[in-house]
Amino acid sequence: MNSNDTKKDDVSKCKLARFGNKKVVKFSEEYRHQRIKNNESVKNSRLKAKQKQKQTEGKMSKLAEENRALNERVDSLMKELQVLQSLYKELGQDMPPDAVKALQQINIH
Repeated sequence: MNSNDTKKDDVSKCKLARFGNKKVVKFSEEYRHQRIKNNESVKNSRLKAKQKQKQTEGKMSKLAEENRALNERVDSLMKELQVLQSLYKELGQDMPPDAVKALQQINIH
């Protein structure tokens, strides 16, 4: 038996780990190096995902606030419109034709 046969026997007895297409003897120096690289990659990937999640949540929060403000503006304008309509009725006057047409376009009578 030569030294190559002994090496092959030693390797066949050891457990192998896979890194992509590469097989590495578990707990060897190369294995530890690959584990460190992999752990760093996983850490970076998770950090990047957290940052993206925070950014998305920030955008959602901003858009929700903007939506709330717009809804408040719509409510305010609707109240103002109702006041103006009631004033026209009290005065016994017809609303301007342009206003009636605009209200019909947005389905408000």
